[in-house]
Amino acid sequence: MSGKTSNEQIIGLLKGKSGFISGEEMAAALGISRAALWKRISLLRKSGYAIEASCSRGYRLLTSPDLSVEEIRNAFSPLQGSIGREVILLDRIDSTNTYAMELASRGAPEGTVLLANEQTGGRGRRGRIWVSPYGKNLYMSVVVRPDISPRDATVLTFLAAAAGATAIRALTSLPVSIKWPNDLLVAGKKLSGILTEMKADMDRIFHAVIGIGVNINMERESLPEEIRSVATSVLAETGKIRRRTPFAVEILREMEKRYRILREKGKYPLLEEWLSLTTTIGRHVEVTTGEGKITGFAEGIDEEGMLLLRLPDGSLRKIGSGDIAYGA
Repeated sequence: MSGKTSNEQIIGLLKGKSGFISGEEMAAALGISRAALWKRISLLRKSGYAIEASCSRGYRLLTSPDLSVEEIRNAFSPLQGSIGREVILLDRIDSTNTYAMELASRGAPEGTVLLANEQTGGRGRRGRIWVSPYGKNLYMSVVVRPDISPRDATVLTFLAAAAGATAIRALTSLPVSIKWPNDLLVAGKKLSGILTEMKADMDRIFHAVIGIGVNINMERESLPEEIRSVATSVLAETGKIRRRTPFAVEILREMEKRYRILREKGKYPLLEEWLSLTTTIGRHVEVTTGEGKITGFAEGIDEEGMLLLRLPDGSLRKIGSGDIAYGA
């Protein structure tokens, strides 16, 4: 039995009991010796699990770490789908997206999930820095190998945005909405961002990485001053500290559902769902692109996810990327 599998099973056994479970019962269930069980319990303690041990009663789980790779792995079965087949948690890295792209280029299987407690070089869209302090927020990247045209790659961002909005709504009851193309907002402030990168040629995507950052336990005063007026966190909105593990699990579950839809039914159901969650369409907006600022009325998106902007002169312009500011 691999160390990874037995660690997950140990957590499962401990969580399955409200009180103590005997070492003899656990060792028998795992097919290992009592001595081997004790070594694994010790390792789990070093990973952040508070496990009480009693000579007469056995073991009892008191608390779990804020971000638990064992719990995330336990939430997914390789037989159920692609996402979550492999889960990797790193303590500190420059960027989960950068490393996930490296893993994908070396053959990492579809559905590999990479998480980090801290990013020293977290990246957002258009080369921006994503502030990633240690242990506060969710920094996660997922490797996918979709059988779609590179021109349809935006649907991966839309898929992740809908998954993130749905998951965070369910966990917090916050009214999360999507701002084209990839920001999740609460009360007009950015809670989460998505960065999709890929390796492709003209005809096919070899692999893609969907990166998701969610501000969970960052205090409002800890937000950099330059973004404090436009950014927020779950803590700032609810006043409650949250474990990061449930956010990772629920977002990945929602991503898997939509990735299955993409494979089986194509992109159109996902585009329709995205439209039902966005606050961009039907508003006057200002879009900042590489060519400057453009104002107009956001009428919709095309089948490739480009923004359809009706200009003041009545003409229609398609915009592939840019930053949105809402008008009156």
